[in-house]
Amino acid sequence: MDTLTYGDIFKKSFVAMQNGMERFTAIEIIINLGVSFMVGMFIYYVYKKTFQGVLYQRSFNVSLVVLAMVVTLIIMTISGNLVLSLGMVGALSIVRFRTPIKDPVDLVFIFWAITVGIANGVGYFNITIIGSIAMTLVLLFMTRKSEEEQPYLLVLQIPTATKSQPVLTEVKKNVQRFMLKSKTVTPNYTEITAEVRLKSDETDFINELHNDGKVLKATLITYSGDISQI
Repeated sequence: MDTLTYGDIFKKSFVAMQNGMERFTAIEIIINLGVSFMVGMFIYYVYKKTFQGVLYQRSFNVSLVVLAMVVTLIIMTISGNLVLSLGMVGALSIVRFRTPIKDPVDLVFIFWAITVGIANGVGYFNITIIGSIAMTLVLLFMTRKSEEEQPYLLVLQIPTATKSQPVLTEVKKNVQRFMLKSKTVTPNYTEITAEVRLKSDETDFINELHNDGKVLKATLITYSGDISQI
């Protein structure tokens, strides 16, 4: 029984590198890139539809489309060639990605785009299409949210001469859920930050608190789960 040595593996890889131009025809390259572009645009619209962060960045969404196409080119280049694979690993290892990812869901879309590029690079279009449909259904189901479930961040500035507990009690009567996040005390006022869920779209109780002089300032903003992003 013949044994396969590392020399044989590298020899076959060099032969494959010499015949690499014949591995993919121009039509196959165009088809692979075309499918990656179409699926990438599909990811683009799904991301835009399901985005729930603080600030939508179109540049990040565009990068998902380009990422799928770039990975497709990489996979087609190193497919079946050990030498090029090792070289690509060495080249990518010196790259440092320092772009901050604020929303954990963004990582899902990044890996989705990379997976699409890998599958299309080797011609597994069925995995790309079926997997993308399944991912879309899961994301649409998990990110749908009614207005009553929408969290808000309520910031109240209560005068120091006014007790804060009666004000908070009145707020709790008008909201479905109240969760204290922080409390800051200054010589002039006490600032209360809380996560609330409204019973309806009515926010007149905030105007009543301000008109009665119980609060100096009241701010109600959409809450994404991270105070540092507000």
